[in-house]
Amino acid sequence: MIRMATTSTAIPAPREAKAGGRRAIPATAGEIRNSLPLQESAPHGRDTNMIGPVSEGLEAGMTRHGPRSARRMAPAGRALCAVTWLSGLLLASTASAQSPADGNSLQAGSASGPVTHAAAPAVTVPIERPASEGSLVLPHLGPPAAPVMPAELEEQRRASLTSPPAETGSEKPVSTETPAAPAASLDRIVIETPPAPAFDLSILERQKPADGVAAEPAPPLQAGPIIIERPAPPEFDLSSLKVEPPQRAEPLAPLPYRLAIAPEAAKGLIEPHRQRLKLKPSVSEQIVAAYEARDWQALWLKPDGGLATSVGGLVAQLSAAGEDGLDANRLLSVLPVSLSDLTKSEAITEEKRAEIDLLLSLAAVTYAQDARGGRLEPTKLSAMLTPELFLPPAGEVLDRAAQAGTAGALREVLAQYNPQHEGYRALKQALARLRAEPAHEPETTASALKPAELRAVLPANFMDGALLVPGQEDQRVPHLRRRLGLPAGDQPVYDPALADAVREFQRANGLKPDGRITPRTRALLQDLDAPVTREEKAKAAPDDRVATLIANMERWRWLPPDLGRTHIFVNIPEFRLEIMDEGARIFETRVIVGKPERQTPVFSDKMEFLVVNPSWYIPPTILRKDVLPKLAADPTYAERMGYQVIRNGKSISVRQPPGDRNALGHVKFMFPNQHAVYLHDTPGRHLFRNDARALSSGCVRVDQPFALAERLLLRKQGLSERQLRAMVGGGERTIRLNETVPVHLAYFTLTVDEHGNLVSKPDIYGHDARIRRALSL
Repeated sequence: MIRMATTSTAIPAPREAKAGGRRAIPATAGEIRNSLPLQESAPHGRDTNMIGPVSEGLEAGMTRHGPRSARRMAPAGRALCAVTWLSGLLLASTASAQSPADGNSLQAGSASGPVTHAAAPAVTVPIERPASEGSLVLPHLGPPAAPVMPAELEEQRRASLTSPPAETGSEKPVSTETPAAPAASLDRIVIETPPAPAFDLSILERQKPADGVAAEPAPPLQAGPIIIERPAPPEFDLSSLKVEPPQRAEPLAPLPYRLAIAPEAAKGLIEPHRQRLKLKPSVSEQIVAAYEARDWQALWLKPDGGLATSVGGLVAQLSAAGEDGLDANRLLSVLPVSLSDLTKSEAITEEKRAEIDLLLSLAAVTYAQDARGGRLEPTKLSAMLTPELFLPPAGEVLDRAAQAGTAGALREVLAQYNPQHEGYRALKQALARLRAEPAHEPETTASALKPAELRAVLPANFMDGALLVPGQEDQRVPHLRRRLGLPAGDQPVYDPALADAVREFQRANGLKPDGRITPRTRALLQDLDAPVTREEKAKAAPDDRVATLIANMERWRWLPPDLGRTHIFVNIPEFRLEIMDEGARIFETRVIVGKPERQTPVFSDKMEFLVVNPSWYIPPTILRKDVLPKLAADPTYAERMGYQVIRNGKSISVRQPPGDRNALGHVKFMFPNQHAVYLHDTPGRHLFRNDARALSSGCVRVDQPFALAERLLLRKQGLSERQLRAMVGGGERTIRLNETVPVHLAYFTLTVDEHGNLVSKPDIYGHDARIRRALSL
């Protein structure tokens, strides 16, 4: 505890109150300090009797910077500084206790001398810990010096002395104010040490030791200071630090070149070329919109207006377009005539620069769309050619071209618009080989005869007869050996050498190379202009083969860029269906396609479901051309086939219910489309033995329908072929696929086998001829 003993000390009068009769302002701590007696010899007006941390703390506490100075003191004297600062505040509060009644009280007090206060009682201030043991006594402060009266007040006082005396009989008014108590004076501060706390340790019982074991003495308390050591600074290995000089700042890139042309003028410049190239009408708007999105920044010009390096890549790709079966002359014709002017030293106008940039963009867009099949509209060639073309928008092409940067990167960007399918790449390589071959007449062996010579020695229809297979003895064998250029044998036996020659003949003419003399093989053998070997065919008419190959490459552009991870692919001229899964063939079967007069359409769609035990609603075309003539010839035909006539108002439809005689067989695979065709089973199983199987009315009949269904359903839905066959015989059962499967009905008369050889198929619908005429091949 801190106990403050006080004595009577003179306090200077408060400062003069401001005008308006407000209460007087108490004397400040600084005025109180200045009123204390100071020795003249003390430096800076400091009392020499007040030395040490106590006097310094008292003086600092009586200034407005007391708390700040206290924080700067050493920890040992910080408590004493706080005490002395509190003492200063106590003196200030004691001085402010005097409140004069009005403004004249200041003058009265000054005239009569200092006002004193009664002694104040001791003040006790609690602290947490004593600064030191015992009591600390502050030295006695001497009486304060008399205050000096200001000059103005001194003049007023002297004037009052010369004023006339008061009237006789007047009494001096008696003041009713209570005299103020004399101001307290701090004599000393006593800091007492609080008694040490007492602890009752009886409640802490030590654990009794086990019997026979001496108790361990408690460790003695260690007396002494508590030492807190500063932790050693961490050590850093500065050898790994490498200070590199700052890199030189790169210069700012120049601003891109902007075309000085209005949107309508740009469209008017592009439109005549678009019409000549027979591009879609939206191409002009798309190119202008792409430039507007770029704020008309040039795509093919450098900031200084010269040609960018990517222009060389564009011209090179257009020039090499023939490698992909495209028309390089068509594409190069888009390039502006004034393109060469940029390489000259002569200045060209802003309008010419805008024309060059716009036409270069049109050339890039034309290449990309031609690579995706934009040269032709398939539906104009045939109503059975209805593929969906995936033509890239002009904005996409130009954005990718702008990001290419270099000539090589631009060529790669444009090349990606060509089909990336394995079948297309194989045809592209075959096209390069064909063009590299020299054009010359085919060489013939000594035993081979020309067509005119064969006609002289072979009878007409020399191969007519039943099926001929290897190992069989037949009178037609000598004619067959002569037709294929083999020497005559001793016996008319279909030996292995002859079988190999027949297989090569079948490969050269697009037939299945099985060595069996089927009706299709017989017909081609009797066509004496048909080539005997693939080499002979390759050298017979190279120009025709190139044109046909380009026509097949064009049809690859009609397929979607992504055929699907798992998809069904039907090649109509090959009469074959296959399931491809991640590029591998996992299933293959024979199919029957539409007749030439009822063609299977060429398009792509997605299979959604299949139906077991389907009903067949006869299409109007088949009803009119097939069913009605048979009904006219045989009135019992409808009953024998199980047809049911269904009337719905004025419309009549004919339905064939599920069963063994149903034309759709036991299962059909549905991918709804505009042609109303689908894959299905058939009761006419014997037709699959034919080599030429263009026999249906447009739908695709599948040789192994339940095996196909198992491939589609087993992995995803757990249905096997055995389970599907168990459903046969009941009502219609619709099974939806968990995931749709893309179906592509394609038409390719030229393919490449595993040995890299071209294999041709018959152009049963004449699509090759249509495309060749449309492309002027």
